[in-house]
Amino acid sequence: MLQNLRYVHSETDIKKIQTSLHLSLARVLHVHGDHTRLLAATGIPTLQLTKHVHLAQLHFRLTITRPDTLPALLFTKLNSSFLLSNLYTSTLDYHKRHATHTFKIDLQTDPLPHMASQPPKNCERALRNMMRKFISDLWKGQLYNAARTHAGQPPRRKTSYIQMANDDLQPLDLFQPAQFLRISHNQLPFLGLRTQATSYISTHLHLRNTHNYTMYAERYCLSCLLLQILGNETHTLLHCSHSSPLA
Repeated sequence: MLQNLRYVHSETDIKKIQTSLHLSLARVLHVHGDHTRLLAATGIPTLQLTKHVHLAQLHFRLTITRPDTLPALLFTKLNSSFLLSNLYTSTLDYHKRHATHTFKIDLQTDPLPHMASQPPKNCERALRNMMRKFISDLWKGQLYNAARTHAGQPPRRKTSYIQMANDDLQPLDLFQPAQFLRISHNQLPFLGLRTQATSYISTHLHLRNTHNYTMYAERYCLSCLLLQILGNETHTLLHCSHSSPLA
């Protein structure tokens, strides 16, 4: 009961915790850009996705690797006769089973038969690595969906980011930092650019000199104002005759 109540509170506060994580990461890296891009570039999934991994591991421990412990026996006793649809959605038991259902893992049959002879901690580690593949796919899908621009809609900041970071999103495991962060050179200026935390790119400016908010689709390249071209990363770095070395 106490465990379930504690979980309800953590669900209520998860957005606050996520915000604190964003601010802490930005302060440590000295890069105060868009949080979505900062997490993706550094290989840190959202807490909502990380939660699924831990819940599936807990369910795996209670049903497969440690079935003879007191918590496992209580879990089996209290939940064996209940369908997922009959559990309260605010309980920890519901979310543990929902996590495995989300990733289509049937824990009644061992999802890791090749690990049967290994110690429990190795099995749980192998399950975690398997879950990371599912999490990466979900995370990548969320990023692409957030960046999708439908017909008739103005361009968006996330769309610009996905276009620039497309190569970084190709690896199966998004828990690794982007490739440019794993080099020996000074990566923070580039991280600031990729997370839209620099005023060098016109679309990274949120306010005009008058401190009035400007819609993203109207943040024109400052060097091409007469043409009214959106001053995003692609234009500034690749096409603008005033700033791009490739133009």
